[in-house]
Amino acid sequence: MASQETNEGTAPGESDTQNQGQVEQVSESSLVPESLSVMMYSDPGRTSWLVRRVLQQPERGRNADWARGGEVTHQQALVPLRDDATLDLDDAKRWAAESEADITVIVTEVPRMAGERPKTAELHFSDRLAIISLPALGPWFILRSLRRELHRVVSAFLHESVEAARQYGGYSAHVEPQKGDDTFFISPGRAFPGRLWTTLGMVAANEPMWSLPKLSGVFAAAAATGAFGIFFTTIWEMASFLPLWRLAVVSVAAISIVSAWLIISNKFWDRSANVGGAREAAMYNISTVVSMLTSVAALYLLLFASILVVGLLLIEPGFMADILGSEAGFVNYVEIAWLSASLGTFAGAVGANFDDSVELKNLTQGSRELQRYPKDEEQR
Repeated sequence: MASQETNEGTAPGESDTQNQGQVEQVSESSLVPESLSVMMYSDPGRTSWLVRRVLQQPERGRNADWARGGEVTHQQALVPLRDDATLDLDDAKRWAAESEADITVIVTEVPRMAGERPKTAELHFSDRLAIISLPALGPWFILRSLRRELHRVVSAFLHESVEAARQYGGYSAHVEPQKGDDTFFISPGRAFPGRLWTTLGMVAANEPMWSLPKLSGVFAAAAATGAFGIFFTTIWEMASFLPLWRLAVVSVAAISIVSAWLIISNKFWDRSANVGGAREAAMYNISTVVSMLTSVAALYLLLFASILVVGLLLIEPGFMADILGSEAGFVNYVEIAWLSASLGTFAGAVGANFDDSVELKNLTQGSRELQRYPKDEEQR
């Protein structure tokens, strides 16, 4: 498979019925043009990184040569949205026409729905255009799932039949025609697990474990406050007297409150009118809450480990024993770091005011999508 890459920013239902059951009778190689060309567009960031990995990694497995040895060109481009929170298909079809490739594939991080079902992929046979929604592939094994979807859509176009999409979908795939068009969408077999899987895919797209650099202000304020726990003997005494369940409750409260503050202060909560409906809003908001909790929990654990290490270095066991009135052990250091990290995390909410607002806008699915909407005259 030949691959080129640039970094510029910016079958009808009747034929399907006739072709059902005939895919296996046609030689795969006889369907491939002598010089098959595939044009790929992908959203910036994680989506383009995954597409590049698919193009660069050695080919292996059933779906390895999904392009059938053809020439693949990749371009990074932000897929725009319409005012009603749906992907702008007019622009997508214009890209397909301008590319002049045999097949055009758009990979986007925008979750797409067809009623109750999330769309994994959408096939526009007249335009030779496929749109793959990355969140619908779930949070794990993304590269393998992306290769499978690429293999599926290319096979469908080469056979000029949606039956090929069903063949490569396995028993869990669900293929339906779009109303009033020669377009089909592919979704998971069941709606509820499919929506849950897509929501988890949205969490993965938010990359909560890699968001800590964007929360540097939160960590700085939390670390500065938590450090007082090393030097104030009152916190030592309080930490040693509090039962473990109370320390745990304080930890959960600190993580929850800071997460809620980040969501509220940065307006990460999505309304149904902005994302297509109540069902979609629930998916967006659940993914936001899980992402924020994961990011703040990771920050908390990093803060706890830092305070524990510094405490072990600075606090002499004999001195601690004199303050506590009993023999000091490693458990006491853990309790001090535990309470100090909780108190520091509460203070981290103040530090959120000093974080880069531009960076924070990329923390959640909804906040990133706001950058895709068409701007009115006052915003230009």
